[in-house]
Amino acid sequence: MVLPWMRCFLFVASLVLAWPLHADPNPTEIATIRKAAEEGEANAQLKLGLMYAKGAGVAKDDQQAAAWFRKAAEQGEARAQFNLGQLFSDGTGVSKDHQQAAAWFRKAADQGYANAQLNLGVMYSDGVGVPKDEQQAVVWFHKAAVQGVALAQFNLGAMNERGAGVAKDETQAVAWYRKAAEQGDAL
Repeated sequence: MVLPWMRCFLFVASLVLAWPLHADPNPTEIATIRKAAEEGEANAQLKLGLMYAKGAGVAKDDQQAAAWFRKAAEQGEARAQFNLGQLFSDGTGVSKDHQQAAAWFRKAADQGYANAQLNLGVMYSDGVGVPKDEQQAVVWFHKAAVQGVALAQFNLGAMNERGAGVAKDETQAVAWYRKAAEQGDAL
């Protein structure tokens, strides 16, 4: 059975790789980004990873995307940690490994990266890559929900409605569902 929050998890996965690239960079920009990335600048490594992931200004290459995300992630760049977690979750450019995905999502989540908090909550809720722990799922959904992530708000509503990981509380469930709905989340 696919639970409502699993659909949310897959949706968030499609959002992240679009992050800062709005148009293909020109050759001068590519050269500048590549030079900075090779010199160890984490933000440039993230950008180069995104370029390879999207095929923006360079040939699409998921393995190169993963390699550049890893370099930035190892320097503590939360967006790169999240993207690397997503690649491990999907098996894109790397071998599928839910434990590695959870580890990278955790690093980003610990820095307050809301989408990583949401995905980590899903993983705890479903026991994917981590032991199933609905209380931990609630903790991570709550962290993302208070940052305004509608999907986390919806999931927190569902957890409160079912009494999963938290005492059953229909009033809280309605409040979280309402917050999600106010942002246009019609799940």
